[in-house]
Amino acid sequence: MLAVATSAASLVRFGRLTHVSAYLDGRIVTFADLSFVIAGIWIVSLYLEHLYDLERVFSGTAEYARVGRGLSFGVIAFILATYFMRLPGLSRGWTVLAWAFGIAFVVLGRLIVRTTLSRLRARGFMMRPTLIVGANSEAADIVAHLCKNPAAGYVPIGCLTGPRPIEGDRRRPRGLDGCGGVPCLGYADDIQRVLDERFVDTVVIASTAFDHDVLASIINQLRGRDLDIQMSPGLLDVISSRVQVREVSSLPLITIQSVSFSRGKVLVKRIFDLVVGGAIAILGLPVWALIAVLIKLDSPGPVFYRQIRVGRDAKSFAMFKFRSMCDRADGRLDELSDSNEATGPLFKLQNDPRVTRIGKWMRLLSIDEFPQLLNVLRGEMSLVGPRPPLPRETMRYSVYDWRRMEVLPGMTGLWQVSGRSSLSFAEMVRLDLFYIENWSVTFDLALIVRTVPAVLFARGAY
Repeated sequence: MLAVATSAASLVRFGRLTHVSAYLDGRIVTFADLSFVIAGIWIVSLYLEHLYDLERVFSGTAEYARVGRGLSFGVIAFILATYFMRLPGLSRGWTVLAWAFGIAFVVLGRLIVRTTLSRLRARGFMMRPTLIVGANSEAADIVAHLCKNPAAGYVPIGCLTGPRPIEGDRRRPRGLDGCGGVPCLGYADDIQRVLDERFVDTVVIASTAFDHDVLASIINQLRGRDLDIQMSPGLLDVISSRVQVREVSSLPLITIQSVSFSRGKVLVKRIFDLVVGGAIAILGLPVWALIAVLIKLDSPGPVFYRQIRVGRDAKSFAMFKFRSMCDRADGRLDELSDSNEATGPLFKLQNDPRVTRIGKWMRLLSIDEFPQLLNVLRGEMSLVGPRPPLPRETMRYSVYDWRRMEVLPGMTGLWQVSGRSSLSFAEMVRLDLFYIENWSVTFDLALIVRTVPAVLFARGAY
């Protein structure tokens, strides 16, 4: 892809691949020669960004940021190299084009690799047999995460419970029946036997399942084994970019960067909402007009539907939507309450008889949500944030559930790109709190990008 990028830069800038750059000690130096130099520097730069680690292939938008950073540093190093080589005639236009094409083609290439690997792993190929050491709630969460994301390539084959009980202790050890749906293969003391009897590529240790001396013993027994050994720090609700391992007085300590809700960042988020939301609203006016006509032709009633929702700090506001149900559909909610398919305080019904014909398609593609841009422009919502609940839903909220309303509700969010209607209420709350605890402008941008395929392929939509 780097070769394609530099070749494309030469063709666009000069119309040929072998355009002369300079004469160095009587030798002709072409931009084709320089392509090898900059490609070599770029490969080193990408390596220093750890982009050749297999796990990085599945980090999505975080991977793209590393690609951009690596190639940018590579361009700077290339310019410095040509300066020390005293190479005259370097084209700034070619350099910029090579950098831009490099980012585009490398991202495209890695997207192809990731898509191919994901499809292979969805069919059970190229998986990494993984042993989970631990049988507590953290271990169960690890198993659930790995089983939900087969593209990561880790397939849990079993777990090991705590250390073997002392002779005479009649209490039944936890985890003997398995953990998270995988069988228990023995005690932590049996790890050598299990590794000898089974093919294991990766060992994941749930740190909260053991005391320090037991953890030290397990790690010591894994010495010399050709394994990928990973330890969970028990921070499953903290985004990895906030977690760093630092050495303090020869002690390896885990540092968790604090979440900053500074006025500056909130202001940037608000400006972003106004600029992007306003642009989408203006560009979408013809589509809005077409949808309004279709709604009117499909069923009697208003085009827009105003629904009272609960926003930040429990403040109520009127949320706008395109009407996707028959007029006065709220009056029929009680008669459908026994058919509710959702958990917790939510109400969801896949084949809701109140939904109109055009409404079904609008919901499938989330078109009915577009008028919420008006709420964004009014400052009642954000482009990204937790789903705004109904007042009747919040009547059943616990103190823990109310934490999701510490920020402005959003048109899209982590819940949207993770399954929408297929998620339970508990999963939605967990995702919303994860978003709040790990909020950043970059995170918002990543979620907006991920929303596009989620909407186009109607993942989890009713």
